Amino acid sequence: MSTEIILGKTKLGFIESAGNLFQNVGIPRTTGQIYGLLYLSPKALSLDDMAAQLSISKASASGGSRQLLGWQAIRQVWIPGERRDFFEVRGELGDVLRSVYENVFRAKIEKSSRKIKDLMITLEAERKSGVLNEEAFKHCQGRLRELETIQSRLNLVLPLLEKLM
Repeated sequence: MSTEIILGKTKLGFIESAGNLFQNVGIPRTTGQIYGLLYLSPKALSLDDMAAQLSISKASASGGSRQLLGWQAIRQVWIPGERRDFFEVRGELGDVLRSVYENVFRAKIEKSSRKIKDLMITLEAERKSGVLNEEAFKHCQGRLRELETIQSRLNLVLPLLEKLM
């Protein structure tokens, strides 16, 4: 078996894993695939290159690249004599994980916390206005308190996670 075939399978496996990881955390799969492709690419790639190698549309390559640029996971580079934009991975993988954490996870967790508080206020208003009877109110209140407990635990763990990154 030639080295080229092994590297090809390795690269494809890594791209697939990156796509799955991103998808599992709520980020478009193609964004993860683009990052995986660029991470293992020895040279900068254009949108056309990414689209062709990943068998995705140029629009998908563009959208994923913009998202990665926003997180500062990749950077746009100029190649003399080329009119197209080229992209390469920026910094270390740990930097990317920190950026994704800050821009995706932390934001979602904070939004979730605000939503639970808003729901508790709405629940109380519905009880007072008679929309909910006492039994339904207590049941919903108990469930929302469970979510608040989970949210509180997450808020305790987040600072530790931030230090690890």
